Amino acid sequence: MLIATCGPLIPSRAARNSVDWLLFVTGVLLAIGRLPAAEVFSDSQAIAAEQLKQLNDQTIIESRILLDTEWDHFKHGAEKATWTLAGLWGWRVSECQDWAIRLKLPFAYARSDETSGHADTGGIGDIEVGTGTAFRLTNTWRTGGGVELHADTASDPVLAEKVWRLKPGWGIAHDVTDWLTLNFNAEYNYSIAEQHNVAPHRYLELSLPGTIILPHDCSILAKYKVKIDFENGDRWSHTINAGVAKRLSNIPVVLSAIVEKPLNGGAKKFQVNFTMTYYFESYRVPK
Repeated sequence: MLIATCGPLIPSRAARNSVDWLLFVTGVLLAIGRLPAAEVFSDSQAIAAEQLKQLNDQTIIESRILLDTEWDHFKHGAEKATWTLAGLWGWRVSECQDWAIRLKLPFAYARSDETSGHADTGGIGDIEVGTGTAFRLTNTWRTGGGVELHADTASDPVLAEKVWRLKPGWGIAHDVTDWLTLNFNAEYNYSIAEQHNVAPHRYLELSLPGTIILPHDCSILAKYKVKIDFENGDRWSHTINAGVAKRLSNIPVVLSAIVEKPLNGGAKKFQVNFTMTYYFESYRVPK
């Protein structure tokens, strides 16, 4: 009672310590309660980032199916539109290796130039089938490659390249940061059979793709490509492309749009691609 009459009430050191500990324990419990949600959010962002990278990165294998719409605009008014239905089935071989097979089935529509009267042709294009593997070397380095067969299966010669061609290739990828991935790819193309007196195909393609991951599951894509044509006097041609992609929030679908421009002139003026890719997320979770 005497203490209560002597001015303001001053808490003791023990009382202050008790309050501090109570606040500390409460904060720890609140933090623990938030941890599962934070981990789920982090995993979801990592999965979305990997799916966005796969548009430019062949060293990440995940089962998927896609529909690509390509529009090519050539000089003198010629045009070609190609709708490609493609599927990739991947499976894990070991903790650091994946394997995959891929099939591409194109449907094409071509419109000739002015000198040919703008004739229209439509039908099935050349089918491609391939297989490959990828290795996770470290948390930030990957490598992979394979071989693809381009088959002369078009329903009309106007839509065909008129060759059977093999395309072995290899590449390496490095995650410079969580939001930047750079790649280097090399692919050698050579024909094993030609139709209708078409010249043999033998050329090397070197490319430097890059992917920038943006907030809200978006990305910027860019690629520089060099083609060395050994059947045409070792002629070098250069191409650049750039685009954007968005991973939908409710379903594992990535939408992308890419514009490609040759730098050496030639018959093609530019190329535009719109792609919708669906991923089978049950295949694996990124490490």
